[in-house]
Amino acid sequence: MTLVNGTDKNGADAPTENAAVSSPGLPPPPKPAKPAAAKTAPRRKPKPQPAKRPAVTVSKIGFPYRDLETGMSVAKAIMDHGGVALKTDQLAGVMGLSAGSGNFVLKVTTARTFGLVNYANGMYDLTDVGAAIVDRNEQRQRAAKAQAFLNVPLYRRTFEEFKSRQLPPRPNGLEQAFIRFGVPPKSAQQARLAFDKSATQAGYFTAGPDRLIEPILGAAAPPPTGPQSQDYGSGGNGDRAGGYAEPERPAPRGLHPFIEGLLDKLPPPETNWAPEGRAKWLMTANNIFDMLYNGSGEVQVVLKQNPEETK
Repeated sequence: MTLVNGTDKNGADAPTENAAVSSPGLPPPPKPAKPAAAKTAPRRKPKPQPAKRPAVTVSKIGFPYRDLETGMSVAKAIMDHGGVALKTDQLAGVMGLSAGSGNFVLKVTTARTFGLVNYANGMYDLTDVGAAIVDRNEQRQRAAKAQAFLNVPLYRRTFEEFKSRQLPPRPNGLEQAFIRFGVPPKSAQQARLAFDKSATQAGYFTAGPDRLIEPILGAAAPPPTGPQSQDYGSGGNGDRAGGYAEPERPAPRGLHPFIEGLLDKLPPPETNWAPEGRAKWLMTANNIFDMLYNGSGEVQVVLKQNPEETK
């Protein structure tokens, strides 16, 4: 066969360069296989990252989250039931609260911050100022209220800073002053509200809410004698108010009042602490942590009895 310009002399087209040539009687050649697709690894779902907990800001100065009358309610409950030292469960019972509730811890911590209640050896007892603040003698009450107000480190610092001067404007000015004194910014509003109520109740706003004036007490009854009980939240020794010397107390630990109250419930080391009491303390701690910190999940406290004790 002779090709001329790709066509044989008989007129048939010649096969192209890429065409497959088959011989008569033989099966057609196999088609070229398609290239295999590259295998890709399955995509892994990213693991959910745990939410970052915000940093807990610690206060550098002691202050209550409730007002003076809240602390006085604790002192009154103790006085109404004989004025004797009470255990935690007893005090909660006479106050009509649960010992593990946040409301109970908040009220007791407020009373301690004002120097009305002392906690020692697992018992709550009235301080001299706490006994005087619920006394039937009005002059003694007024003197004790004035002293209790100055027992709070933040209030004493504010009183000394702005003595004979006008207080910063509310709300921003006064709150900024509290922050400068050591109150966490997120707690400044609560600190201001409790401060305004307490100053009114203690008689420091007789000239108006823009100026702190020490109450004029007149002839007060003789002050109580005896050593002052120690407690946290004091502003240290200072001027006398109404004849009462401010009790000496350790410096505040700078913790949230709920945490302060929780730690104060711990018994002394190397003492016998029943498992039931430990479980109750841990459940109280869990409730407080739920209020103060963010996070998901649930914490359970389970008390397991010793098998030998159940026989």
